Amino acid sequence: RGGSNGGWDNLLAVIPGGSSTPVIPQSVCSEVLTDFDALVEAKTALGTAAVIVMNKQTDIILAIARLMTFYQHESCGQCTPCREGTGWMARMLYRMVEGKAKPEEIDMLLEISYQEKSTDCDSALIPLL
Repeated sequence: RGGSNGGWDNLLAVIPGGSSTPVIPQSVCSEVLTDFDALVEAKTALGTAAVIVMNKQTDIILAIARLMTFYQHESCGQCTPCREGTGWMARMLYRMVEGKAKPEEIDMLLEISYQEKSTDCDSALIPLL
């Protein structure tokens, strides 16, 4: 049957190509075709096509924090930005979920993601972008 619990109006966002591709909100989902070129144009990707659908009951920050914890665990550990950065990002995201984060941590996440981009494997930061 498929779809989102509660129907289209309850759709929050989709990660169209697996956990290492950028999230797209419902407003983009309603306009974009699900093919490689259209998703790249929408600043995401089809990737592995392992679609993750989130409805409005999903705490999207918690979902991204869980993905970051996965990447922290799966990091090969070769480069410092990924080895250390994924842990920093996960801790900041969990503080956000708990309401304990400081406003400047939003900018810190962005700054760390820029450092992550300089690594050989930047898939850990993609969900944040």
